[in-house]
Amino acid sequence: MNAAVNTQTVPTHTGGRIPALGDFLRRYYLQVAVVAMFVILSVVVPNFASQANLSNIAQQASFAGIVACGMTLLIAGGLFDLSVAGITAVSAIVTALVLPSSTIGMAALAGIIAGGVLGVLNGIVVTKIRIPPFIATFGMFNIYTAIAFILTGGSILAITSINFQSFATAAVGPVPAIFIVFVVVCVASYALLYRTKFGRQLRAVGSNEQAAGMAGIRVDRVKITAFAITGIFTGISAVALAALLSSAAGNMAFGVELTAITIAVVGGTALRGGEGRLLGTFTGAIFITAVNSALNLLGVSSYWQSVSVGLILVLTLIIGALADRRGAIRGA
Repeated sequence: MNAAVNTQTVPTHTGGRIPALGDFLRRYYLQVAVVAMFVILSVVVPNFASQANLSNIAQQASFAGIVACGMTLLIAGGLFDLSVAGITAVSAIVTALVLPSSTIGMAALAGIIAGGVLGVLNGIVVTKIRIPPFIATFGMFNIYTAIAFILTGGSILAITSINFQSFATAAVGPVPAIFIVFVVVCVASYALLYRTKFGRQLRAVGSNEQAAGMAGIRVDRVKITAFAITGIFTGISAVALAALLSSAAGNMAFGVELTAITIAVVGGTALRGGEGRLLGTFTGAIFITAVNSALNLLGVSSYWQSVSVGLILVLTLIIGALADRRGAIRGA
C-alpha cells in the first residue's frame, strides 16, 4: 500500500512543479542569466558590486536603453532606424544652443522636439519616397551628422550651466534619476505596444504589412508615428547625455544604433517583426552595460568592448535562427 501511494505521488510532483519551472526559465531566461552573471562578476571582478559601480551601470544602461525602447517599437513594426546617432547629436546640439538664452526646461524640450521632428522626417522618407528603412535611415544618419558638424563648426560645443549638468548626476537615493526615466520609458513603451490601438496596428504592420493595409490600417501613418516616438526617445537620451558630458558634438553618439539594436535583439525582440519585448529590452540594456563595465574594470580596451557587443549580437541572431528553424521543423 505504501509503495503504491509513493508511486502515485512522485509523477504528480514532477508533472506539476518541473514543467512550471521549465516554462518560467524559458520565459525569463535572460533575467535569470543576468542575475547569475551579476553574482559571478561580483565574486570575480574587483569592485564590480560596489554601490558606485552599480549606480554607474544603471546610469550608463539608461542612455542606450531609452533609445532601444524606441528601436524595439520600430522592430515590432518591421522597421529600423540607423540614424539615431545623428539624431542624438542634433538634439544635444539644439539643447546646447538654446540653453544660454532660455530656461533649462525649454532647452531640454527643444532638444526632445528636435528628435521628434527628425524622427518624422525619417518616417516620411521611408513611407512617401518608398526607400527601404535600412537604406533610408542610414542616408539620413549622414545628413543629420553633417548638420551637427555644420552647427558646431566641427568642434565640441561646451555646456557651462551647472544646474543643467546636475541633471546627469541627480539621484533618488542610490538610484540615478536617468535610470528612473529609463524605467518610465520602458513602461510607456510596453503600454503603447500592448495596451493601445496604435500598438495593435504597429504589430499588425510588422507581422504582415499588406494584410494590415487590406484590413484598413493606415500603414504610413503608423510607421511615421513609430519613427516619431523613436526620435522623441532619442531626444530624451540626447539631452541627458549632453548633461553628463557637459558638451555636445557631432560624434558624441557614434555606434549607439548598433548598441540599441543589440539590446532589443538580446532582449528577445525578433527581427522579423510583429512583437516587441520591453522587459527583455530593459534587461538587455543592463546586460550589455554590465559586460562592458566588467571588461573596463579588468582593463580591457574600449575596442574589445565594441567587439564584445558585436559578438553578443551575432550570437543572439544565431541562437534565434536556430530556434526558429527548430520550431519550423516541429511544426512541419
